[in-house]
Amino acid sequence: MSIVVVATIIPKEGALQELTGAFEEAVPVVQGEPGCEQYALYSDGSVLVTIERWLNDDSLSAHMTAPALTKLLARAGHLLAAAPEIRTVAPLGFGDAVKGG
Repeated sequence: MSIVVVATIIPKEGALQELTGAFEEAVPVVQGEPGCEQYALYSDGSVLVTIERWLNDDSLSAHMTAPALTKLLARAGHLLAAAPEIRTVAPLGFGDAVKGG
């Protein structure tokens, strides 16, 4: 079963655009990492949220030390108001599996 990760990233005041730019560069590289099934960035205009799906624990662990993420943190870490809130979540199995169940 895939591992789903939701990360909420809060930028410092006035840093959303620059932080988004850093992610724009990183996302395609992360999406090419082995075991990445989904890596999508969302925003409500004040925070960024990643929705990630990884094949297994090994691919998620590899991502956490992969060059794309370490480069992103080095480039944009100073733009964060706080450490990202990262949650691993599991589907509850309701509805159509393809549409989100």
